[in-house]
Amino acid sequence: MNQKSEIKTQTADMDFKRRVFLFGRRPFMVYLAFLNAFVPISTDLYLPALPRMMEVFHCSRALADLTLSAFMLSFALTMLFWGASSDRRGRKPILLAGLGLYAAASLLCAAAFDIYLLIAGRVLQAAGSGAVCSVSMAVVKDVFKGKDMEKTLVLIQVMTMLAPMFAPTLGALLLRFTSWRGLFVILFLCALLGLTPLFFLRETLREPASGRAILKRIATVLGNPGLRRLLFLFSISVMPFMAYLTSSAFIYIKFYGLSEESFSLFFAANAGVAMLGPLLYVRLFRNFGRRFFLCLVYLVMAVSGVFLFFFGDRGPFYFIVFYLPLTLFASSSRPLGTMLMMTQLDADNGTVAALIGSCGLLCGGVSMIICSLGFANPVLPVACMAGLVGFACLVIWLVLDSRKLYREL
Repeated sequence: MNQKSEIKTQTADMDFKRRVFLFGRRPFMVYLAFLNAFVPISTDLYLPALPRMMEVFHCSRALADLTLSAFMLSFALTMLFWGASSDRRGRKPILLAGLGLYAAASLLCAAAFDIYLLIAGRVLQAAGSGAVCSVSMAVVKDVFKGKDMEKTLVLIQVMTMLAPMFAPTLGALLLRFTSWRGLFVILFLCALLGLTPLFFLRETLREPASGRAILKRIATVLGNPGLRRLLFLFSISVMPFMAYLTSSAFIYIKFYGLSEESFSLFFAANAGVAMLGPLLYVRLFRNFGRRFFLCLVYLVMAVSGVFLFFFGDRGPFYFIVFYLPLTLFASSSRPLGTMLMMTQLDADNGTVAALIGSCGLLCGGVSMIICSLGFANPVLPVACMAGLVGFACLVIWLVLDSRKLYREL
């Protein structure tokens, strides 16, 4: 019996190598995880250098934050173009274009002589990331179905969370030996590393979409009411995380007076908890039932916001203790949220994947802009974002689920 099972597994693996990726299923998952990690790598590797870059360019925090918020905005908008284009032209050509653009933009950032040129380079870098991330997520649905798709999404998210866990720590260590420019050279090398396996990937788009214009394709996909409702819910739910992302370096380094290395350790702890979330979903939370689980997620988010508001500014340990529950439950809900949204339609995988990433990043960009408005206490906007968004998501989810206003799995 075991021998038959082993033969069946080997046959399936050989078929996968022939149809999809020359090196097999597991290396393929690792490659997809690496592609999905481009955004956290691009943002988190140089986070410890942000305060130092303000001094180098003699610019305000608002301008320094534009290297993050402009990246997110560009990423969100260009994902729509790349995702819809990949439904017509195929996944591989879009991936190749995106990785090439990312590599060139990384070199431009490394050579920037003022903050405005750096922001421009970051916008182009984000455009390349938009292609990479939207297409890689579309490939997941092209290749995997049902529980295999869910397992793949969980694995990708766990592996992707390794990037924000180690990137700030690595960035802080590298700053001992190089300037912030060297960090962008490393991002250039990451793009080259992503290009190499692409030549061993088969085209996963089996049925190219019709020649509708990109905006018409996006409008058609958004015409699905179930997707549209879930998209709004899960997009606004990322706002507290994005608020933390843009504020964390200033909270720990400027507000609490920690070193860059200490900041990277606190940031890595939060990312480590985020990595545990999807694993706990598979092992435990998925047994709670969809309705109860997501209610619990949004309730924890709202309560964390309340505790952060009253106690989060007392010190770095208070802040992280009250933020970690939010991170754990929010990250554990992402595989379920992605599955729900991706299964609302049977086609247009590239466009759907692009909309998921784009809408989440647009909402996140709003929260990043709010947090960079110059609050004397940078903990307060993060706390308010968590409390208000958690309460709003709880109400929205209860209405959607009680009335069954979406296609169930």
